[in-house]
Amino acid sequence: MTRFLLFLLLVLGAGALIALASDLAIPVVILLLPGLVTLLLDRSAGLTLARAVLVFQAIAAVGPVHQAYYACSGLHACLTQVCQPMTVVTVWLAAAGAWALSEMVPIGLHMLDDVRLRARRAELLRQRTTLVAEWGLSEPAAAQAGRRR
Repeated sequence: MTRFLLFLLLVLGAGALIALASDLAIPVVILLLPGLVTLLLDRSAGLTLARAVLVFQAIAAVGPVHQAYYACSGLHACLTQVCQPMTVVTVWLAAAGAWALSEMVPIGLHMLDDVRLRARRAELLRQRTTLVAEWGLSEPAAAQAGRRR
């Protein structure tokens, strides 16, 4: 159902873009092509990867599309202005950056959580050793075996 609604919103947006600025429709589709392909191929819950890619691309494409909207007249002029190699590369690199962040951030957070848990474990072991020494208790055999690991 979510995919259908998202598809419907994209079709409505494309229709509005064609109706309001038909000469900009093709250049905008070219700029946002990686995001649209990701939207079709993304199978994650909530389309998280596609949303990230489209947001990053949309942010990178705002400037060129804004300039083209006010400066060009006609499809050829808009294609020439918006689809310059550096503009397309910049917007597509924004998509690649979003993809890389979406893939690497969970791994980094997992590693950070492991480091945090190791530090907490070491702190708890220090506290336990201090309490055992304070109270004059002997450590259980299971704790001594766990410490040898």
